[in-house]
Amino acid sequence: MNHYQKILSLIIVTTMFSSAFTFASSNAQIQAPHSDTDSTPIAAVIMITKDKDGNTIFNPQFTTIKLDEEILVLNNDTVDHSFTNGENPEDPMAGKIFDSGTLQPKGFIEYVATNLSPGNYTFYTTTDPTITAQISIIEK
Repeated sequence: MNHYQKILSLIIVTTMFSSAFTFASSNAQIQAPHSDTDSTPIAAVIMITKDKDGNTIFNPQFTTIKLDEEILVLNNDTVDHSFTNGENPEDPMAGKIFDSGTLQPKGFIEYVATNLSPGNYTFYTTTDPTITAQISIIEK
């Protein structure tokens, strides 16, 4: 199974377990270059989506992965967003560890946590810096 088939399979499984979210995989756009020979397994999926009240959120709000594992971030909203480290744009470290740039609606990026040390990292979307979540990196 090639990498894109794995991504598609993970997207299908993720949406099956969450009836509140939809993802049109036929509209998915690759936002970052990626090799077909990538063998990094996707350890977690983070969706930018709406909650039951229509508020944009990262789901889940807290994600734990091991060092060097890969996260798939899906923009399931109708506007552009980003996946940017930091508490907000005023954080002196904002965007210095990871910053996806613009994630278009139905787009996604893959992030492999190779440049992090174990610990907790807050991230936000530059479209609305009040939308935040956290990732915890643990040892392998």
